[in-house]
Order: sequence, then C-alpha cells, then structure tokens
Amino acid sequence: MHFDEAWFAYARFHPLYAGRYGMAVHESSFPGPDRPTVFVTQSTHKLLAALSQSAMVHVRPAPRAPVEHERFNEVLMMHGTTSPLYPMIASLDVATAMMDGPQGEWLVDEAVTEAVRFRQEMVRLRRRVEAAGDRPPWFFGVWQPKTVTDPTTGAELPFDEAPPELLRTEPSCWTLAPGADWHGFPGLTDGYCMLDPVKVTLTCPGITPTGEMAEEGIPARVLTAYLATRNIVVEKTDSYTTLVLFSMGITKGKWGTLLDALMDFKALYDSNAPLERVLPQAVAAHPKRYAGLTLRELCRQMHDQLRSARLVELLDTAFQQLPEPVFPPQHCYQRLVRGGTEQVRIAEAAGRIAAAMVTVTPPGIPVLMPGESVGTPDGPLLRYLTALESFDRRFPGFRSETHGVTIDADTGDYQIECLHPDRDGHRAAPPAQRHAPQPVNTRQS
Repeated sequence: MHFDEAWFAYARFHPLYAGRYGMAVHESSFPGPDRPTVFVTQSTHKLLAALSQSAMVHVRPAPRAPVEHERFNEVLMMHGTTSPLYPMIASLDVATAMMDGPQGEWLVDEAVTEAVRFRQEMVRLRRRVEAAGDRPPWFFGVWQPKTVTDPTTGAELPFDEAPPELLRTEPSCWTLAPGADWHGFPGLTDGYCMLDPVKVTLTCPGITPTGEMAEEGIPARVLTAYLATRNIVVEKTDSYTTLVLFSMGITKGKWGTLLDALMDFKALYDSNAPLERVLPQAVAAHPKRYAGLTLRELCRQMHDQLRSARLVELLDTAFQQLPEPVFPPQHCYQRLVRGGTEQVRIAEAAGRIAAAMVTVTPPGIPVLMPGESVGTPDGPLLRYLTALESFDRRFPGFRSETHGVTIDADTGDYQIECLHPDRDGHRAAPPAQRHAPQPVNTRQS
C-alpha cells in the first residue's frame, strides 16, 4: 500500500491523529500474515521545518512482501539524483530533531490549539455580525461541524462553546458524521473521514455545502486577491472556499491579522467601495476591464458567471464521470519525449487523446490522465474546461490554476497536450497492447 501524505508529515507526533497515517499500519494494528508492506511519501517541507522540496519516503516491510534496502535505494536513485543537495538533507535532519521527543508533540499541539481558537472565534464573530442587524447579515464561515459531542458526558455543544481542551484532544469532534448537513458528502460510513483542525477552510457566501447556489455571492478569488494586498498568503482557493494552513509558528497575533482583514473586507463590500481602493493592482493591470467598478459589482459579475456556467457542478461531474482510457500512460510519455504530441485548442480537442495530465487545483487531482480520451464536446470534461476558459477570459487577473493547460499568448485560447494524429500509435493501441486489460485509474478519491 502506498500513502501519499504530502501535507501530513506531522500526524505521527500528536495523539489526535492516532491511526490516521500510513506508518500506523504495523503488527499491533494489523496482525497476521496478510499485513501489507506500506510505503509513505511525505513532503516534509510543507508543514514541518525543512527546505523547499525536502521530502521523505518511509517503508514498513511485511514478511509477504519484503523490501531490500539496497534494491530500494537503487530504484530511488534511478528516479532521483546521485548528486544530493546536502543543505536539503541537513534540513531534514533538523526537522527530525525538532519532532523527536516531547517537543514534537508540543509543536504540533500548539498549531492545533491556535487553529481551534481561530475556528471558535470565527463562529463568535459571525454570530455577533448576525445579531448586529445588518440586512442581509453575512460573514465568512468555516467548514466544520456546527456542534460536537463530549464522549464523556454525552452532551452536545455548539462548536464555539465546546471546551478547547475537548476539541484539541478528541478525534470524534472532527469526524464527518454520516448524513450531517455541514459537509455535503453523501454515503459516508461512521468514522471513515476526519477533518484536520490545522487545515482551516474559510467559506464565502454564495453556495451551500450541498451545492445550491444563492442569488448573491462573494467568490473566494476576490477575497484571496484582497488578502494578498494585506500580505496574507492563503494555500488554495476554490470558487467559494479558501484554505488557510495553521503550521508551526502560527500565533494569536498572526491569525488576529487575518480576522482583521476579513472584517475590513466585509466593511468594504457593505460600503460598495471602489475597486481602485480594494484591488488597485488588478485595476492597474487591466484598466479597461475593471476601472470604475466597485467591489460589490465585481463580486456580482463573478458570482453570476459562476452560477450561469454552473462551474462548481461541472467540476463535480468531471470527477464523477471519468474519461475513457485508451492508451497506458507510459505509451503517451514515450510519444511526449519523442515529439509525437502537439498543443491542441480546447475548442478542437474533442475525440483527441491526452498526452499529459490535466490537474485542477484545488483539489489538485487530475481530471484527465495521459492516454485518456478528451471526450465529446458535450462531455463533462470539455464542458468544464470550456467554462473555465470563458471565466478566465472575462476576469483577467483571476485566472484558475490548472496544471496541463497552457494559454496561447496571442489568442488567449486554452490548449492541452495531445497525441499527434499523424504519428505512430495515435488511433489505436499498439498491437501487443490492443487486447490487454485497460489501465487502472489511479486517481485519489
């Protein structure tokens, strides 16, 4: 089994995450001869203290599938480098030393504690805003349960009134209960998934957890652009959500700055402030598009575009209805490195075979893998990419982050890499593979 724990290297060091990480699969938790060999990859630099690109691979062998160190090391060097950057390796040693012993749990506990405090304060702020009598009352929310249950007493408590010690130590407070309306995921089993306290998702008005669109909304791209003017850098931005990470070193002063910025944005929106005052760089870069607009007008235009194009729904459909695999990815890679591919406009990509993956961020999961058919013009993938292209054209400066999509500098057209139609192996699978089993789709769910 292979676990991709890119953003989860800290889980081993706090009891809140017990049993939720790959290296927890060992003899005591998985007894018997069928225990799998487990590989775990971690981008140590993302939430622990290490230089950028610093990462680790952990291996827990099992008797039925032993892993020899020398053989594994040979494979690793084949895909990496035999000229390592020693400062990077030294930073991994520093991160390891920081997490070793009781100080590791203390550092993670501090991040969890500050995240809990921020989450509770956001709920209290929203309640105060709603009680102030604004019409209509609105404030940003946090994607989290509305109530939690104390397992000791059985008492159900509003999230902001729960003891911080309970939220800091009790995993059941963070599990996605089946059927709960706050998370919007159908068909969950009890205990299947847990929300990570340190990954705080801010929600903007405009859509419910189950996908219903409101008449008015504040797209998260506008909020993220404003936060950047306040030197607040968020991790990921979706249509109506923004992800903020609480890693080591986050303090009350730091998240207090974020709260101030959110309140200031609300005041600017409610007063219909000129966009030149809120996002001066966007107006300066695209004066013909944004000069004379107000913040509320920009949010209305963007929300109307997202709603009319049904962008959120199209993305969900693109992940639900997977493309047809035609070639194995390695065949497409060989064509890619040998000049057997070409850039194709989205408007002309129907029926073509992708030569490189297309990954939408967030969630950072491919909607199209090498060797898969792009599909028909009215298929979920092309409908989504066409809607995304239309959005980017109408709102320059707020472009989506989509790996695998390039933009023509002259026309602004979306383009993706496809197998060349006049080169070897573009219409049918190679003879040796034509009757082979279809490749397994390796997407994360």
